[in-house]
Amino acid sequence: MSVVCEMAAPFVANSAVDGHDVSRPFRSHTATCLKCQARHAVMSRTARELVAMNDQRLAAPADLEWRVLTSLEGELEVRRTWRRPVALAAALLSMAAAILIWRLRPNTS
Repeated sequence: MSVVCEMAAPFVANSAVDGHDVSRPFRSHTATCLKCQARHAVMSRTARELVAMNDQRLAAPADLEWRVLTSLEGELEVRRTWRRPVALAAALLSMAAAILIWRLRPNTS
C-alpha cells in the first residue's frame, strides 16, 4: 500500500459511506488505484447493509455483559471462573459444620 493510499483511505471510506465521489485531491488516484477502488466498494457495500439493518431490533445475548467483562484485562478484569470462590466457601462451611458437630457431640466420659 502506498503513502497516497494511506492518505486517501479516510476520504475513500467517507465517500463510500456518504455515497459521494471521493474528494478532489484523491479522485484521480482512486480512479487508477485498484486497492482504493476495492476499499471503496467494500465500504459502500457495508454502508448499504448497515442502512438496511437500521430498522431491525435484535436482542443481545443474555450473557453478553459477562462475556465482555471477562474478556477485559488489567484493572477492569473480572474473574473468568466461579470455581475458586465456591470451593473456598464449601471448605469453610465444611469446617464450621465439623466444629459444630464436635462441640455438640454427647459427652460419654
